[in-house]
Amino acid sequence: MDPAQMGMNGVAGMKYNMRAMAKLYESLSKSCFKKCVTRFSQPDLSVGELTCVDRCTLKFISTAQLVSEGMQTAHEQEMKQQQAMQQLGQQRPF
Repeated sequence: MDPAQMGMNGVAGMKYNMRAMAKLYESLSKSCFKKCVTRFSQPDLSVGELTCVDRCTLKFISTAQLVSEGMQTAHEQEMKQQQAMQQLGQQRPF
């Protein structure tokens, strides 16, 4: 792969990551707002609502990070298995 193609893949990867982060933020906002904000009579969040939003956000991001790490580990294992299969295929004459 030439450097221009690698640069394009890097840009595409960055765009994908930005879209994923935007979706994560949107999901987090909707979920935590629905769960935590119960009163609309006040212009500001109550202490209880703020605490709930803080905890909800922390849990949501921690869960997303754990899922991401698990997917990364699974992907790395899959890549290792593919490399091992390729090496076996190269060692055995047909």
